[in-house]
Amino acid sequence: MFSDAQFATEILLMKSLSGFIAYPSQPIAIGSVISQALNSLKPDAAKIHLTSWQENDIAGRFLIDPILTNISISDVLVADITRLNFNVIFEIGYAIGRKKRVYLVRNDALTGSDTLIREVGIFDTLGYNQYSNSDELATLLRAIVDVKPLSFDANQINTSAPVYLVLPRKKTDLEIRLVSRIKKARLQFRSFDAEELGRLAAGEAIENVAKSHGIVLPLLSKERIDFEVHNFRAAFVAGLAMALDKILLLLQEGEDPVPLDYRDLVKSFRGLDQINVYIADFATEVGARFQSTSSPIVSEPKTFLERLNLGASAAENELQDLGNYYIETDEYRRALSGEVRVVTGRKGAGKTALFAQVRNKLRQDRSRVVLDLKPEGFQLLKFREKVLDYLEEGTKEHTITAFWEYLLLLEICHKLLQKDEEFHLRDNRLYEPYRLLAQAYKEDEYVSEGDFSERMLKLTQRIADDFASSQTDRDELKYLKTGQITELLYKHNLTALRKRVIEYLKYKKGLWLLFDNLDKGWPAHGVTPEDVLTLRCLIDAMSKIERELRKHNIDCHGIVFIRNDVYELLVANTPDRGKVASITLDWTDPELMRELLRRRFLYTDTGIADNSSFDEIWRQIATTHIQGEETSHYLIDRSLMRPRALIDLVRFCRSHAVNLRHDRIEVADIEHGEEAYSNELLSNIDFEIQDVEPSAAGLLYEFIESNEVLSGTDIYNILSKAVGENKAGLMLSLLLWYGFFGVMREDGETTYIYSVKYDIKRLEAMLKKRGLENASFKINPAFWRALEIRN
Repeated sequence: MFSDAQFATEILLMKSLSGFIAYPSQPIAIGSVISQALNSLKPDAAKIHLTSWQENDIAGRFLIDPILTNISISDVLVADITRLNFNVIFEIGYAIGRKKRVYLVRNDALTGSDTLIREVGIFDTLGYNQYSNSDELATLLRAIVDVKPLSFDANQINTSAPVYLVLPRKKTDLEIRLVSRIKKARLQFRSFDAEELGRLAAGEAIENVAKSHGIVLPLLSKERIDFEVHNFRAAFVAGLAMALDKILLLLQEGEDPVPLDYRDLVKSFRGLDQINVYIADFATEVGARFQSTSSPIVSEPKTFLERLNLGASAAENELQDLGNYYIETDEYRRALSGEVRVVTGRKGAGKTALFAQVRNKLRQDRSRVVLDLKPEGFQLLKFREKVLDYLEEGTKEHTITAFWEYLLLLEICHKLLQKDEEFHLRDNRLYEPYRLLAQAYKEDEYVSEGDFSERMLKLTQRIADDFASSQTDRDELKYLKTGQITELLYKHNLTALRKRVIEYLKYKKGLWLLFDNLDKGWPAHGVTPEDVLTLRCLIDAMSKIERELRKHNIDCHGIVFIRNDVYELLVANTPDRGKVASITLDWTDPELMRELLRRRFLYTDTGIADNSSFDEIWRQIATTHIQGEETSHYLIDRSLMRPRALIDLVRFCRSHAVNLRHDRIEVADIEHGEEAYSNELLSNIDFEIQDVEPSAAGLLYEFIESNEVLSGTDIYNILSKAVGENKAGLMLSLLLWYGFFGVMREDGETTYIYSVKYDIKRLEAMLKKRGLENASFKINPAFWRALEIRN
């Protein structure tokens, strides 16, 4: 007698399985091996029937339709990712969107795209099988029995943010204009930003595309940094979008680099103004989609685990829902009361979440003016390279402070005029002050449409152009006097502008200046002394505005949100230490992390009672123990105590469980989820370390296949070999700071940076007491699977 599962398997084996094989045209060896494997499968045609096509780059032929049609009628798509290829990646995304089984293979006998696969992030989270010759490939193909596709729900559109945008790591005028026009069209959007998240996981991409009405994908030219990584991500997302019938805006400058096969999908532009037209058409289509109804593409999820929604791990993508489950910590209350000037935290610690919650809370009182500024670092980089690098040290500080004061005043004006554009017509007190403020503000062409980043870019470009035109010899330093700098920066009558602002703010309850993302453009070259000076000058400019307004009894507060490492450099280079009030958002309490998850579980429409404890909910979601350890503790222990990392880890585990139709997260789901998460975390932390010390790029990979516990001597030797003896000590400090290593104590416990409330001096004191040669270090379990650590 057969069990139900055995009977189903027998029936499946009796059915002929049809499929397509996608592979790149280069190198030729890939196609040759695949052809030989297919020939050897011909005797098995009654059970498995696979066909392939050769990639053609013939101008004038549009090959996408027959390819996608064949994918749609097949049971499985087999895709070779030995060498990543735009066409093949697009077809992988399309097959997943069409609810087809995708089976990835890779020829490990050929040099391939190992680094690209790791950086892109999609394929190592999907998983792939390796072969060396046609016999091994044929064996893999014969073993394909299960044609069950990845499970996802395309019915639950995110109506509060119906657009999904994929952004590259480095932003230029193109990306700034694109975001500005989307905001101008009043399209709320979620985004993948490589600067924030590092790698794009397949599950994240699928979920975001499925929840969207529209997808926006800028493609990078071959001259741009990371163009391959970004464009491959875009290809995958574009394939998903097309399969799920989403409104797709695929943009590229000129004719490069999209293959001719897909040129009809792409909107090409020569000037930035064309983007305005494309976004206008896109916004109209998204609006029409809101008003229309369509049949469901997939069935409604039925299990508790499928209905469970953790929300987005990046606060930028859940601003509409965040308030429903945000934990109002003491740090939040102190920021809201105006006690602090600086909020610090690592990536994923919740800086942007706090920024958004403070802003939203303050905005509830319409008589209060809240200026929330989030620039991209690209503008400041241009200002530094074209102006600051050509000024003497004493002049730099004055110039940057003057720049920030001018910029902040202009943005305060812009906010006031925008906020009261209609209201001043109904309030007699505001009519005349509003008219005078508008007259003073519009003296400079800096006043333009778009968001803050676009206006800031226009201002920095104007200053850079004026500075360049004032020099006769660019190779010699131009030492400018204070008066010349003032003339160079200001195109407004600053005294009159400040007066009008003060007069208008007297009718308001107060002013708040919230500044986020200032350090977002610094990573490519590491944090420089000029970057730290820029931050210090911004704080000085905000303090100056606060003092000026308080002289006139106007309440004013300013907060800057920055990374810990940047703040440490700021303090080290500030003469009057302790003058700047600050709070740190880094998390140290596991129970608070559980509460974070509990609130997100409760917000999901799963029928969970509001008074349910975390343990009660968790028992329904996941198995209780793994390797003798309670599962929530196991996951938190691998999160580096970062909320974003914990949410991502749980999501990876849940996705694997849902794909296999499990009612809850089992041990195998945790193991698979942990592996995908560990690879992503390794890449992200490597980027973070590189942000601070560019020479440390790839340093974490030096520890692949190491033991979990290493002596100080072992580590010093590895680091010395990688970066030189003169930098080995610095690198060890960085690895301790980012939680890669912990110091082992005599009782067998391990002290990581978050175990000592991020006080690096305590770890250094422990090492000094033991001596490096006698100290033992443990690699954080979060990295074990990615680095294949022996434990």
